Amino acid sequence: MINVIILAGFQEIKNYKGDGNKALIQINGKAIIEYVIEAVKGADNIDKIVVVGNKSELEMHLKDRVDTIIDTNGTIIENLVAGIKYLSTEKHVLVCSSDIPFITAEAINDFVNKSRELGADLCYPIVEKGVNDRKFPEMERTYVKVREGAFTGGNIFYINPKIIESRLHIAEKLLELRKKPLKMAGLLNSRFMLQLLMGTLSINKIEKKFSSIMNINAKAVISQYPEVGSDIDKVGDVVVAAAYLDR
Repeated sequence: MINVIILAGFQEIKNYKGDGNKALIQINGKAIIEYVIEAVKGADNIDKIVVVGNKSELEMHLKDRVDTIIDTNGTIIENLVAGIKYLSTEKHVLVCSSDIPFITAEAINDFVNKSRELGADLCYPIVEKGVNDRKFPEMERTYVKVREGAFTGGNIFYINPKIIESRLHIAEKLLELRKKPLKMAGLLNSRFMLQLLMGTLSINKIEKKFSSIMNINAKAVISQYPEVGSDIDKVGDVVVAAAYLDR
């Protein structure tokens, strides 16, 4: 069995009908987070489902569809900690963002099963560009070029909660620096960063570097399901999602 944390802290889509948490944006009569919850509930061996975010706002939409809603207004890392503290640390945790309406039970099962086989502390799905383009050609994604090809990251994680909390300050720092390459280079070292920018690194070498920084066993899971990473970030994504989900 596996517990699930769905992170639904306040995030908005600029210029989309004013302010509002994008997890609750309606697509074809259903909030984005509801698509995520349905997929999670359809997956195998799911135990507790916890949503972390603005409780009063989320309760109106979710009611009794999840085990609990944790009321918090912190950073992504703080919200993750709140979810982990609520759940038992005896089981691995599947962490999902709340803005991936394409996600399916099949995609979740594939990722969790592969993660279990790896036996790592942290697993993260990556999707090759060609796989993503064939399924969602209209969705713009950011890709990182590595020796094996160009990959985009997912929006779900498989985590061993026992080892994560003591490393959260490092994770917070990495999140803060993710859009500041010069400062990130200072953390990763300039040679590694240069190789990353040139696309000459292998997936295995990146895994080892990240594992070394975090002092954990971290693994990338190559997924054939682009649904794990196709999040809703822009007004155009909402339009594309409505058309796709209608089919």
